[in-house]
Amino acid sequence: MGMRRAVASLAIILAVEAVLVLAATALTIVQFATSGARVEADGFAFIACLAIGFLWVGLAAVGVWLERRWARPLTIVWQLIQLVAGIGALEGLIAGPLIGVVLLVLALAGLVLVFTPPVVRALRRDPV
Repeated sequence: MGMRRAVASLAIILAVEAVLVLAATALTIVQFATSGARVEADGFAFIACLAIGFLWVGLAAVGVWLERRWARPLTIVWQLIQLVAGIGALEGLIAGPLIGVVLLVLALAGLVLVFTPPVVRALRRDPV
């Protein structure tokens, strides 16, 4: 796999993950708004964590696309967080098994790609 293709594949995976986190954030807000229940501080904290996750993975996607060296650690940490969330979903702690499988597949694909030689070379270069 060529360097540009590997980097683009990783950027696309991160962009898909960003869209999924954004969708989860929107669904959580709608759920809180329509439940009629009082939203406690925990609910607001959860929404804030989802929003921060969206910004994190979105920034990682842009950084990978632009081949910035700071994007690699962002990507690795995000994939590890997503891996843990996927395992939690498989065990029924959060979401469900189908979501767990999707999260695990994306996280494993992202981790494999971020350690491939073409991506390592692309994200190791100093800015021009």
